[in-house]
Amino acid sequence: MLNQEINSIMKKILLPIVLLATFFCQAQQPEYVRDQVIVQLAENVDTNLISQEITDFNITGSKLISRPLNIWLLQLAPSAIDETIAIQKLYRNENVLVAQKNHKVSSRATEPDDPLFNSQWQYKQASDGDIDADEAWDITTGGTTMNGDVIVAAALDDGIDLNHEDFEDNLWTNENEIPNNDIDDDNNNYVDDYQGWSIVTDDDNISGGGHGTPVAGIIGAKGNNGLGVSGVNWDVKVMVIKNNFNTNEAQVIEAYSYALEARMLYNATNGAEGAFVVSTNASWGIDFGDPADAPLWCGLYDTLGENGILSCGATINGNFNVDLVGDLPTACPSEYLITVTNMDITDMKVTQAGYGLVTIDLGAHGANAFTTAAGNGYGGFGGTSGATPHVTGAIALLYSAPCQSFADLAISDPAQAARDVRDYIFAGVDPNPSLDGITTTGGRLNLNNALLGLMDDCVILSNGEFQKQNNPFSLHPNPSTQFVLIQHNENIAVAAVAIYSLDGKMVQDHTQDSTNTLDISSLANGIYVVRISFEGDANVYNQKLIKK
Repeated sequence: MLNQEINSIMKKILLPIVLLATFFCQAQQPEYVRDQVIVQLAENVDTNLISQEITDFNITGSKLISRPLNIWLLQLAPSAIDETIAIQKLYRNENVLVAQKNHKVSSRATEPDDPLFNSQWQYKQASDGDIDADEAWDITTGGTTMNGDVIVAAALDDGIDLNHEDFEDNLWTNENEIPNNDIDDDNNNYVDDYQGWSIVTDDDNISGGGHGTPVAGIIGAKGNNGLGVSGVNWDVKVMVIKNNFNTNEAQVIEAYSYALEARMLYNATNGAEGAFVVSTNASWGIDFGDPADAPLWCGLYDTLGENGILSCGATINGNFNVDLVGDLPTACPSEYLITVTNMDITDMKVTQAGYGLVTIDLGAHGANAFTTAAGNGYGGFGGTSGATPHVTGAIALLYSAPCQSFADLAISDPAQAARDVRDYIFAGVDPNPSLDGITTTGGRLNLNNALLGLMDDCVILSNGEFQKQNNPFSLHPNPSTQFVLIQHNENIAVAAVAIYSLDGKMVQDHTQDSTNTLDISSLANGIYVVRISFEGDANVYNQKLIKK
């Protein structure tokens, strides 16, 4: 609960603002619901007490809309009092922490400024036969978990165009390795694996990518950079593992093992070494392959999953029932393997794409999906090869969800987090007639639905949790209009700081440029959560911040 001093300061400041709002900029004010006011009340106070204490106007009804924050929607008698005047009177009650109008909300989908984004029909189209990426990006655009873990998706393919303009810093590099010194600097048993790993040449020469460049682009071409296209993730680290396609099962296992070892090392060292790999992509396989003949390959998906990695596999490019004819890897029975078939621009399953009520999980857009191309170009990709990385990218995006409880789970129980992400993706599909009865979910990937499912299950910080009185620092001033100083009681330097809205969305990120002074002038008025860590302190602290 806010202490009385902050509450008093807030009210003294907000009252004149409310009065001025009656006279100025009325034409620019957003629309709001008439005869309604939203209030946050002091802890353990409900609207019955408020109704008894406020006699200037009549509260005809109320609804608790946020239990953790004790936020209520008040219904006022129709036309009995102006909402602005009601807010003034509410602020005079010591049990009212915040009062505001109930503003109407309109759709505001987030789209990148990449000039070829409009060609990426798989993300957004007028018919809505898309994965609702623009709506998902309202929640997150990828990059890191709420704990600062840098999210990595591994693309096992024929390499990548290292000179392509639209990856920028979205390609993973092993920062614990010094390139080209012929020494295994990080002792991970791979010498000079700075750019990734090639099982073809046993080094980090991952260049190439006639097939791998579009696969990587779908997962994570840099978004909102004013160039080309966007991946499912605007920000992510794509780990390139070059395995080519004319290979054998031993090399398949070898390629997957590089990603596995990186995540195992990350888990074992609390993130000091290795990489936070959450997904792998295989846009290749063996037509009519029998899982019974490949127990090591299929079993590897369980080991990957137990360490926190979901794998995605593209099914056969042919009109075959995989339940009957078999396929590798998409007939492997692992619960940590998501199998994908191909959809076209009309949101129908492509005829020449595999299916199976037992073996194939869902559809995704692959036929002529627009993305990056080798030779620093752009164009349509295709087949189940193009469908599958949309799901691989979706996994990575979900790990960046602004949900503290899920970020913590990803570290404390990586296998459960992986299963949860799988379930959110499956539960969030758009039902599709062309997939009904021939896939396990009967639907096509919907990025936004999957994210919303995760956020619906998110354990929101309670009011007491993010306003602890024993934090070893203070925010001053709080409330503030522009600058906020973070002052540690022992003058310890800030390591990382981020600001979140109460619905969990990150609105400012200073994890890469830590500072003890925050400029919040661009934030809308309201209550936020500041998450701070300090040098030499493993704890992450939460503190309420009021922007006025």
